[in-house]
Amino acid sequence: MKKYFAFILLLCFICPTCTSSKAGDQSLNVVVDPRLELLSIVQLLSGYGEKFKLITSYDFPYKRDITDYFAPYKNHSAVKLFAEMSAAGFTFDAPPGAMLFLSDLPDLRLTMPFTDYLETRAGGSEKLERFVNTLRDFAQETQFMTFFNAHKGTFLQIIANEKKKLEGTDYIGDLEKYYGLKKHSYNIIFVPLFVGGFGPRIEQPDGTYDIYNITGPRSIKDGLPEFGSAEALKHVLLHEFSHSFINPITESFKEPISKYSSLYDPVSSWMKDQAYGDWMTCVNEHIIRALTARFDSLEKGEEAGEQAILFEKRRGFFYIEPLYEQLKNYEAKRNIFPTIKDFYPEFIKVFKELSEKELSKDFFKVPLTPFTGIINNVSEDKKSVILIVPTNESDKAVEKKIYEYVKKIHDLFFKDSPILTDKEALNRDLSNNALFVYGTPKGNLWLAQILPKLPVRIESDRIVAETVYQGDRLRFITAWPNPQNPKRGVVIYTAQKAEDIIGINSVFHGPTDYVVAKGTDSLKAANYKKQNGQWSFIK
Repeated sequence: MKKYFAFILLLCFICPTCTSSKAGDQSLNVVVDPRLELLSIVQLLSGYGEKFKLITSYDFPYKRDITDYFAPYKNHSAVKLFAEMSAAGFTFDAPPGAMLFLSDLPDLRLTMPFTDYLETRAGGSEKLERFVNTLRDFAQETQFMTFFNAHKGTFLQIIANEKKKLEGTDYIGDLEKYYGLKKHSYNIIFVPLFVGGFGPRIEQPDGTYDIYNITGPRSIKDGLPEFGSAEALKHVLLHEFSHSFINPITESFKEPISKYSSLYDPVSSWMKDQAYGDWMTCVNEHIIRALTARFDSLEKGEEAGEQAILFEKRRGFFYIEPLYEQLKNYEAKRNIFPTIKDFYPEFIKVFKELSEKELSKDFFKVPLTPFTGIINNVSEDKKSVILIVPTNESDKAVEKKIYEYVKKIHDLFFKDSPILTDKEALNRDLSNNALFVYGTPKGNLWLAQILPKLPVRIESDRIVAETVYQGDRLRFITAWPNPQNPKRGVVIYTAQKAEDIIGINSVFHGPTDYVVAKGTDSLKAANYKKQNGQWSFIK
C-alpha cells in the first residue's frame, strides 16, 4: 500500500477542524504547533518543571533562547495564573488538551466549547477562559510569533529528523485495518520543552475524532531535541493513537464494565504508581497494552508478543494475558467482528471470568525470568527497589550533594524504597532486589566490587566501551544483572567525576542497555550482545 504522510510545519495554527488530513485519507500530520510552544513557555516560566517535572531538564540552544528572551515576563499574569491553576490540578494532559480547542494566534478564540473534563481540571469555565485571555495578552506583549518565526529553521530540522523515522511505514493504515474504524485526522505534535507524552482527541460533528500524540524529547543530538528512535516513536504512536479508538468504546460500555471494578483493588498500587487512578483507566490501559503486544506478535512473531506481555505484567498489568488471547479470536473471526467495537463485549467477558475466580497471590506475583535488559525493565517491580549511595568519594561535600540528589530521585519515584550506603549494601542480602547504584567507580564501594565484572573501563580521560570516548566529564549509565540473582537487574549511574553524578538522571536513558553521555548529550545508546549468559559490547 502506498504510504501517505503530510509533514507540515505549522508556522501559524491550523485548527483541529480544518487540518489537511481528510477523513479516511490515512495521512499523518507531523507538526510543531505555536499554541503548544506558547503554553510550554508559560509553563517553564511558572516553575512547572521544578514542581511537576513536566518541563524537560535537557539543555539545548532553543531552550536557552526561550529562557533569555522571555525572562523579563516571568511575572506576567499568564505565568502567575498558570502557577495557581497547576497547583490546583491543571496539570499533565489538561493544559495541552485545552490548547487544541483554540484558534490560531494571535486570536486564540474557542473553535468549539471546552469539555466538562477540561473545565473541571482547570477549576471552572471562568478560570479557563481567564487563562486563555492572559495567554493572548502574553503572546501580544512578548511578540511571541516573532520569536516563533525566528526559529523556523529549528522547527524545520526537527520535522525533517523525525520524518526520516516514519518513512516507509503505514501505521495509520495498519491501525484502521486492525480496528475496522477510521478517525478524522491523525496528528503528532512535537513540543521541545515537554516531558513524556499525551494522547488527547477532539470529537467532530460526524462522531469521528481528530486524534493527537503530543510528545516531548527523549534526547539531544547536535543541539536539537530528538523524540526517540524509530522503534520508540512507533510504540508511542501506536499506544497513544489506540487510546482514541479504545477509550470512547470503553465509555460506551461503562455500565457493564463497572460491574467488575473490584478487580482494581489487587492492582491498585501498581496502577496508582503510573497515575492510573481508577478502574476505567485501568481497563483501557490493559486493553491497549494487550493490543500493542499483539501488534508486536504480528510484526515480529509470537515470542515478541510473549515478551511484551511479560514486560507489562512486571508493571502490574496482570490481566493482560487473557485479553491478549481473546484478541487472537478477534483476528480469526473478523467476519463476525468487523470492528473492535463489535468485539468489545468479549473483553468484558474476560473481566467477568476473572472476577468470578479466586485469584491467588501467585496470580499477582511479578514474574521473574533471567534479567536480559533494558534499563527501563529494572524498576518494573518497584516494591523490590533499593537505592545505593557512596561513602568513599574523595570530596565529602560533593558526596553529600550526591546523597541529597538521590534522595530527590527517591522521593519522586521510589518513596517506599530504602536508601542504603555502599557499606550497608555490602553487608546485605540483595538477591531479591532491583538496585539503583550511584557514585564513581572508587567512590561507591559496592560499585567498586561489581564494576570489574563489566566490560567497560572508566578512566580519568576516557571511557572504553564498544569504542573509546575521549573526555574528562563523561557519564555512563548501564543496566546489568544483579550479581546475587541474575533474575533481578541493576542500574548503575556513574561518571569520571563525582560532581557529574548529580543530575545524571537528566540524561535520556531507558529503552537501551547502556548510555555513554557528555553532560545531557547522549554519545551512544545501545544494547549489549548477550550469549550464554555473558554480556559484551557489540563492536
